[in-house]
Amino acid sequence: MSKHYLISNEGKWYKANLHSHSTDSDGALTPAQMKKAYMDKGYSVVAFSDHNVLVPHPELTDKNFVAITATEIDISDYRDMTVRHRPSYHLNFFAKNELCDKFVDFPKDEYKKNYSTKVINELVKKANEAGFLAQYNHPRWSQHTTVDYVTLEGFWGFEIINGATLRNELQGWGDIEYVTLIRNGQYPVTTASDDNHNVYPLENTAYCDSFIAFTMIKAKELTYKGIIEAMENRDVYGTNGPIIKSLYIEDNIVHIETEPANAIVFRTEDRTTWRVLADDDSLTNAKFDLSKLTVKPKFIRFEVGNTHGQKAMTRAYLPSEWED
Repeated sequence: MSKHYLISNEGKWYKANLHSHSTDSDGALTPAQMKKAYMDKGYSVVAFSDHNVLVPHPELTDKNFVAITATEIDISDYRDMTVRHRPSYHLNFFAKNELCDKFVDFPKDEYKKNYSTKVINELVKKANEAGFLAQYNHPRWSQHTTVDYVTLEGFWGFEIINGATLRNELQGWGDIEYVTLIRNGQYPVTTASDDNHNVYPLENTAYCDSFIAFTMIKAKELTYKGIIEAMENRDVYGTNGPIIKSLYIEDNIVHIETEPANAIVFRTEDRTTWRVLADDDSLTNAKFDLSKLTVKPKFIRFEVGNTHGQKAMTRAYLPSEWED
């Protein structure tokens, strides 16, 4: 049998924050200040996803950094005018064209009055056709239940960790919501992001909403084109700490290599769970034998944890991605 790379073996890993807010909307840092802050922490990619505006920053992209042109669009529920804190879709859209400065036209007021997955799917379809990748953000902060996301379609990414809400409200996870979605037949990639606004100084580490959750991108080159191609190839995963270095299947054996961790876990769509565990962060690899599965899985996926309670989570991989 041939070797199947679930994450490409070509290129390099780049650390990315795919959800951020600058002075172009309600953030406290300018885009240039944000670039410096994130590069100082080892990041190579930041998506400037300011609220309801699309502002390219090609002047920030260089051989060591890529500034992704993006926007965060919100559609809130205005069907009940007595509600104080409304459920709301917050969606990131990443432009494939670095210089794009206009998002698609859509009837936002009409969508608010007809708040549903139907209008969100219409918006995502229109954006996809216009050259954007769509990401669904922070389901718990958005006050969403299963009916709000389980029939969503056309999304490239699903935010499994939102750093700002994890730090500020202890509810920044979207991992269970992601599992519910993939069990119902939609397979976006996993992403993790800060959603930083930097109201508190970077030095105030207890309250700072930067450098908490991030997406790892495996790209052939650190250019705008290279990063977008890697995103389209789905060679990404979300984490708030653990690092996955390689993932492939050879002769029906899954091989996963990580930076030091204490849990490496294999999962399918049902209860099937295989694990390699340690008392400390001493694990760096694991193998799982697919021939031991009694039923062919609809998908397989992986989670890596450490003793700090942090987790990396891959997307779901379909049998077509590893079968000869």
